[in-house]
Amino acid sequence: MAEPAPGETAIVMPKLGLTMSEGLLAEWHVAPGDEVRAGQLLFVVETDKISSEVDAPGSGRIVSLLVGIGETVNVGVPVATWTGAGLVTPEPEAEPVAAPVAELVPVVVPAAAGSRIRSTPFARRLARLDGIDIAQVTGSGPRGRIQARDVKAAIDGRAAVPAPPVGAVRDLRPLIAARVSRSKAEIPHFYVTAEVAFDALITLRGDLNSDPLAPAKLSVTALLGAAVARALTLVPEANRVWRDNRAVPLAGIAIGIAVDTPAGVMAPVVPARGGVYAFGDALDAAIGRARQGRLGAADTGEAAIGISNVGMFGVRSLTPIIDPDQSFMLGVGAPHGVFRPGPDGAPLAVREVTLSLACDHRVIDGAGAARFLATIAELLEHPARLLLPAA
Repeated sequence: MAEPAPGETAIVMPKLGLTMSEGLLAEWHVAPGDEVRAGQLLFVVETDKISSEVDAPGSGRIVSLLVGIGETVNVGVPVATWTGAGLVTPEPEAEPVAAPVAELVPVVVPAAAGSRIRSTPFARRLARLDGIDIAQVTGSGPRGRIQARDVKAAIDGRAAVPAPPVGAVRDLRPLIAARVSRSKAEIPHFYVTAEVAFDALITLRGDLNSDPLAPAKLSVTALLGAAVARALTLVPEANRVWRDNRAVPLAGIAIGIAVDTPAGVMAPVVPARGGVYAFGDALDAAIGRARQGRLGAADTGEAAIGISNVGMFGVRSLTPIIDPDQSFMLGVGAPHGVFRPGPDGAPLAVREVTLSLACDHRVIDGAGAARFLATIAELLEHPARLLLPAA
């Protein structure tokens, strides 16, 4: 690619997450010749995990656009040239914090009738996903700017509105396909499986969720994630990822969660801190953001393992594919009834789930993987331990 002319600098594809290597340029909000100011929205980047808006770091004039809408380019590759300072984003910290919706930089977009409407990008995104005509929303921000809370109020107060057509949601299948292809090509997968008794966990969840003093309702996935997080503390050799040709231990513990969304399967990373209820709250919030298309940089942290739970579909087992940035993926099937020998030797009806753990053989061997899965199984079969402080 040609170097920028004298007096011009490159605007590059930023690195918006610790593991981001490429991004799809979803929207341009400037054109050649436009004069832009600091904080003005330049373009929108989408990955298979997040959608992020990139603002100008200073003032300048856009000279040329080098990448078209819908193109995927690697981090650091120039996407445009301008007369301002080079657009280089810093490496994300271990736990980047997403900007509050109310503080996002406003942009002006044309309405269907030719008038101009002031709105934040996330307000427009929420309106699009929920079938709201943003021209009918009253803005509460400065100079009538429409903010996300205004769109949410319109959603809460509206009559039933048809869901947006499938074509209105950007198809991320090409990015997802590229990631899973990379995973199967680069990661030497092997698998260990286990049939795990599930009655104790189902009973405990029912007891906790029916208790009026419980701070929140717990999902099965929250308890699964809490068990996996606890297992990582007990088997620290599993809390590693392959990087720079070696297995690198991770400083914290987090769990990736596969979420089915209109745009495809998203995988936000949820830190495991503060006990099972704190994890459950963080998980519910991440799932909500994923389904609304609002995952941000804070949802792309490091994790050694992801969970793909297909039990709600009645599927008995899943042989998963590891996320390219992780070392394991746990496939969880639906509980199913079987007969096992009881304490007196007589057949006893129990519920079990099939756990299938995909493992990166560069990070762990068969014995270590078996130990890790056995620890997860032990915690699921004795789930009250998840309510106790970690040793």
